[in-house]
Amino acid sequence: MSKTKPLITASPVHQFLDNCLVLRDGRVAIGFELRNPEMESWSGETYEQALSTFQSALRPLPAGSVLQKTDVYYERPYLHPTKPGAYIDQRRAAFHDGNLVLFHKSYLFLSIPPQKQAKQQPKRVNPLNALINQAASALLPDNPFPGIQLSLERIERVGMELVQTMRSLPGLDLERLRDEHLMQLVHQYFNLEFSTTPTSFEREILNEGGIVSVGEKQLNIVSLSGQGTETFSHVTNSYGVASPLVYPLTHFLQAPHILTQSLYVHDTREQLKSFTRDKKLNSSLSTFATADNHLRVAELEELEAEAVADNKLLVDMHLSVLLWDSNAERRMEAVQKTTAAIRAMLGAEPVVESHLTLPLLMASMPGNGAQLPERWLPTLADRAGSYWHWTTTYRSTKSGEYLADRSRNLVLVNLFDTNQDNQNTLTIGPSGTGKSFTMGNFIAQRYENKARQIIIDVGGTYEGVARSLTGADFENCYFKYDPQNPIEFNPFFMMRDPETNRWILGDDKLNFLLELLQAIWKGGGNGGKEETLDKAERTLLTRFLRNFYRSLNEDPQLGHDAIERFPRMQTFVDFIRDYHNRMHTPASPDFSPAELAERKQYAKDIQFIDMDQFFLVLSEYCKGGRYEKVLNAVRDRDLSEYRLIVFDMVNIKTDPTLYPVVAMLITELAMDLFRKYPRDIKYILMDEAWSMMTGGLKNFIELMYRTIRKLNGSIGIITQGIQEIESSPIGSAIINNTSTRIILSHAAVPGVLPQLQRALSFTSHDIDLIRSLRKANGPDGNYREFFIKQGDRGRVYTLEVSPELAAILSSTPTDRDYLQALVEMYQFEERVPERDEQGKLLLNEDGTQRFVLRKVPRLAPAVDEFVLRKKAGLVTQGSIPTSLEMSAPLGEAVLA
Repeated sequence: MSKTKPLITASPVHQFLDNCLVLRDGRVAIGFELRNPEMESWSGETYEQALSTFQSALRPLPAGSVLQKTDVYYERPYLHPTKPGAYIDQRRAAFHDGNLVLFHKSYLFLSIPPQKQAKQQPKRVNPLNALINQAASALLPDNPFPGIQLSLERIERVGMELVQTMRSLPGLDLERLRDEHLMQLVHQYFNLEFSTTPTSFEREILNEGGIVSVGEKQLNIVSLSGQGTETFSHVTNSYGVASPLVYPLTHFLQAPHILTQSLYVHDTREQLKSFTRDKKLNSSLSTFATADNHLRVAELEELEAEAVADNKLLVDMHLSVLLWDSNAERRMEAVQKTTAAIRAMLGAEPVVESHLTLPLLMASMPGNGAQLPERWLPTLADRAGSYWHWTTTYRSTKSGEYLADRSRNLVLVNLFDTNQDNQNTLTIGPSGTGKSFTMGNFIAQRYENKARQIIIDVGGTYEGVARSLTGADFENCYFKYDPQNPIEFNPFFMMRDPETNRWILGDDKLNFLLELLQAIWKGGGNGGKEETLDKAERTLLTRFLRNFYRSLNEDPQLGHDAIERFPRMQTFVDFIRDYHNRMHTPASPDFSPAELAERKQYAKDIQFIDMDQFFLVLSEYCKGGRYEKVLNAVRDRDLSEYRLIVFDMVNIKTDPTLYPVVAMLITELAMDLFRKYPRDIKYILMDEAWSMMTGGLKNFIELMYRTIRKLNGSIGIITQGIQEIESSPIGSAIINNTSTRIILSHAAVPGVLPQLQRALSFTSHDIDLIRSLRKANGPDGNYREFFIKQGDRGRVYTLEVSPELAAILSSTPTDRDYLQALVEMYQFEERVPERDEQGKLLLNEDGTQRFVLRKVPRLAPAVDEFVLRKKAGLVTQGSIPTSLEMSAPLGEAVLA
């Protein structure tokens, strides 16, 4: 007979019928695509519960059933979806594109024997698939299909119960495969092509000399030939996190492979009778018995005793790994890694298949597990379940920022997850763990994603990032407070009615001004004890503010730019002083009853407020005072057109009087921005923010933490330790209103972890993940891992960026200064309209537009040149590029 057959006739599948596989040996099978929980999402206790649930799922299965799980790990080159005009995103694409990424698909199949065999011990089929073995026909039932309709009905009932039980595993879901999906999977399997959807058997399968080829790909199969010395529901992986026993054979095995796990369910009573016969046979050999015979008897006695004593289910288990590659060297390297991985599973025994490779290939087809030859191991259901796993790699979100998983593959991570209670963040990382680099990465990506960001910094941490991202607008986006030439604010300036020009004092603005006045008047200052406004003082100041704006709106000069009386600190204090003095002038007989009543009421009210102290303190913010420019700008600064604004507070950090005031003004500017763009995603980040939590600011920050989600916004604090947050008066409010916690490595201060766990309600599993954080700085790459917990789910991500972004984010003075010099060398000049301090266009005497020259930095060529020079070793301490070097075209200095 011919040794060649068309694969379509050799396929184990007889028919796709009613979303089931009807196999040629009379069995029927149903399949599910699994949506597995992500890696490292389960604690040890969850693994134990999962094993117990899995055993429960096996019990209702009829004798002869085969449960088969197929995990396909296939490679596909990464292709990054870039955004036009996004420099950093394009460099990310250049850095990652083409890298082979290991993708994972997981399937679960249940098959049951033909109905007429249900009361018998089902027979195993010949090792070779019956249709490609000449002698197979004698071993198949005469007519495998007479009860096919009953089998189809039965498997639907059994399958429904299986699904309901399996869905109780945390994070696991099963989706039934329909006929077209079943056919697609069979075609993918026999073509070993999972990144596309072949519609036929496109590749020839060749079995010659023990080597099996599928088209251009050669394959090997490594099987489990002996269980390990012990089995557990879980183990700790190579970096100390709870993982399935078979984790070395999952995505940790970085090569294309298919992991097959199968269970053959016995009628336990019948199987125990078989054990009795087997023991008698081995024992009857007497003096002819070998050590293997004695070992076989001992194993059967142990299984029998445990099954009877604990009412456990007897099963046969199978585990194999199919590896393929068109490159023989890579394939053999993968085989060696696989055998080592199996041995690492508590001493399990592997075997590299030879003559059984083709039968195992055919029998490992999803749903065809009953035809697996020889490589079955008799055991108990709980032990067999230990060799199964239910986890997968991280899944990308639909939007967010790019990070990498623990295998350094890019995934999208959404830290602005509206499914959480809020979108606020708390970032904790001891000194030297890369907080600025990590957060700078988020800032850069969010900038290119068109989000709006306010960064409040202390010490210039994000100056380089802001300079690179904002370019020519840097001076309008980065503010480093200088007491000698301060930023001028006007917190009293607010929205107007577009028709009447009247000022609109809303509740938000009113509350902010009250908090600001409290910070100025009652702030501790010079180490004094911080006080708050009492009810009487707050009531009177509220009345003053309302009357102040009422007087402005009733002023006949309202809306006349040249002479209008604008709201600011000076005019507010002048208004109160005039009112106070008027209420204290001697009464006149001409006064109306209403005015006399007002004066009488004011005389009572004024007993509850020290007006002399009030005027003295606020005089520092009026003409002639130390801070006269801070709160008296004619117009408030409009920052709404800029998507990234950074305030560096280092120069007033030591001024206990001014620091909380300016901080509050900045955050209120941010809130104005939030109100103006309600639909845009907005972020406020505060580095070392706990140092600003004094005076009225703490109430304002607490308010933002509680309410900013309503404005489609997020607020985040970046700090070195949890103790600073805990010691803050609003620490509990921050923690309770933060759904996203970002934790960097605590390897240098492991003793802090118990405090961190208690304060942030981390589980022991979360702490294990934090302890497992790794970093590398060498020829294999520069990366560091960090932990993010959103809601109740913690994950470890890897930060590995392109050399260009690394240059932008670098806080090394040498890198920063060298890059800035290159940026200045590559800049050009452009003509732009000239404006005054209030933003109005300036005109020449003849009425034409006035222009000025503005220097515009060009980031892309400067960074690209920096990366070339960095690789060539030209960026060293104290080195700065000269204009002579820059006279050559881009990169020629390096090549020379």
